Amino acid sequence: MFGFIAAPCPRCSSDAYPAWRATFCGLARCLGREFGDPARLLVNRDAAFMGLLGMSLDPQAPRWKEGTCCNPFARPFAMADGHPAVLHAAAVSVCGLAAKLADDSRDEGLVRRGIARIGRRLTGPATDRAVALLNSSSFPTAAVMECLDGQEAVEATDPLRADEPAAAAYGSIVGHLAALIGIPGSREPLERTGRALGSLVYWRDAWTDRGDDLRRGRFNPFETADPEAIRARIAAAWEDFGEALGTLPFQRHAELVGGVVRSTGRERGSFLELRSESKEEREERKRRKRERKSDRCWDNYCDCCHCCDCCTSSGRAGARGKGNCCDAACDTGPGDTGCCDCNPCDGCNCCP
Repeated sequence: MFGFIAAPCPRCSSDAYPAWRATFCGLARCLGREFGDPARLLVNRDAAFMGLLGMSLDPQAPRWKEGTCCNPFARPFAMADGHPAVLHAAAVSVCGLAAKLADDSRDEGLVRRGIARIGRRLTGPATDRAVALLNSSSFPTAAVMECLDGQEAVEATDPLRADEPAAAAYGSIVGHLAALIGIPGSREPLERTGRALGSLVYWRDAWTDRGDDLRRGRFNPFETADPEAIRARIAAAWEDFGEALGTLPFQRHAELVGGVVRSTGRERGSFLELRSESKEEREERKRRKRERKSDRCWDNYCDCCHCCDCCTSSGRAGARGKGNCCDAACDTGPGDTGCCDCNPCDGCNCCP
């Protein structure tokens, strides 16, 4: 559901709309409207980040409309489910599922192959519509799918370059935002951003799956290529990701995009360093997940990191009495009073 990108801090900006929630929930609504309600399950942060990029770079201010996401009885909030970048991200998410099912249908496991083939039949109409939507915007859908189909050939010949098909596909996907919102001069940095993200997505999936791949006898680059060489490629991709974003002409939400990058660096730190998560880190992550589920202050927010992470990353490490993070909220703007209409630190032990 979530991908490589991590959710932003709950107090990422004091002068912008709650754009992350508007994009994340808007993507879910767009998926359901265009491809059927089950497609809402495909909502993911990587696609939401792409939608946010498009809205942040668009010379035309995005049009917000009131709506609800998962709970139809909740209080409506600003949402961006009709922006071209969000529609593009939704269609790409559906095609991404199609590519995954196609890969699984070639799997050596009988059960996995059977499930994938049934899934391809069930999702066929949604995939056809997604391809049609992408083609209507002059996106090179066939070329990108062909690039992904060549993944196994690259893995077999040069495991150290195994990330390149995903990087090339993501580069085309993110780079196409330039055509969608009319900023052709930004195509190159957008493609760089996408290539770096695609590389990071591939290596993180391989790092996460290495144990399972070993048990099942499947290819994993960490078993065949030099881990130090892979580490260098990951570091270069992460650096290029930040540098490419830094050259983009943001019209709005630049601070929010920066917050997303900082949250991602913190949340994916063990992967970026190619180290296993420690027992203490796992326990802390589980504790914060339990707190988030129990704290009433999250009720109006659909996707955001733990407020104590925000305090720590911003130098207000109130979790241990070193400061006070309750004096600022996230994404305030016209008609909004704070991060998702609440102060995320209420009820959280990060306040003294």
